[in-house]
Amino acid sequence: MYLHHLFYDILGGISIGGMIFGSLYYRRVQKQTKKQNYQLNTIEQLYNEVQIASSTIDRNVIESIGALVQALEARDSYTKGHSDRVNKYSMAIGKYLGLPQRELDILHDASLLHDIGKIGVYDRILLKPSGLTKEEFELMQSHPDLAATILSSLTFLKEHIPLIQHHHERQDGSGYPLGLKGDQIPLGARIIQVADTWDAMTSDRPYRRRMSTEIAIKELQKSSGTQLDGQCVEAFVSWIVDSRAVPISSESFLNN
Repeated sequence: MYLHHLFYDILGGISIGGMIFGSLYYRRVQKQTKKQNYQLNTIEQLYNEVQIASSTIDRNVIESIGALVQALEARDSYTKGHSDRVNKYSMAIGKYLGLPQRELDILHDASLLHDIGKIGVYDRILLKPSGLTKEEFELMQSHPDLAATILSSLTFLKEHIPLIQHHHERQDGSGYPLGLKGDQIPLGARIIQVADTWDAMTSDRPYRRRMSTEIAIKELQKSSGTQLDGQCVEAFVSWIVDSRAVPISSESFLNN
């Protein structure tokens, strides 16, 4: 009987001791967990701050390159504001096509920077008040590849470069620099090409007057499927019709 009681006393002591030890251990675990959570939160906060800082730097670089493009265009009154207009038209097409936000963001920046390669083309060619010779046109055709070279060291523009490099390709494969055709051409590049073509047709040049909106639309539709992507042309024309503020035959439409 004595041993029986002794056994329960020892067992009770062990239980109480276990409870005390368990409580202390639990508190220690809680303390360590809180410390680890704090460290994790601190690491996460630092990571987010680095991401924000990196994003800000990227944006500053893009805006700086965009400023260079605007300075390049400002030398010629006929091309001033060209990239801003191409950006506006490209975003209209992209939204009409229902592109996801990430693709719209890439399209936004690529359309602003699409002519950065012209910084490597001689002024006597860029500012020539008449048509280009064959040799001069070949030099002008080098600007998409020059753009790709200029931007290649900026890893955060990796997804933008194909849009910039291939915005002069054509649906039938007769474009440059690689002669891509159809769906081989990135969608963003096809969008920029329609916007770029429209602005070229509806802007005054030293050697010709701009087309009226009505004629320019007909020219877009005529080039649909051969030079230009039909889906992009259709989206752009739909945007013009749906958002027009003046009669569609007005020469001042979208270019003021």
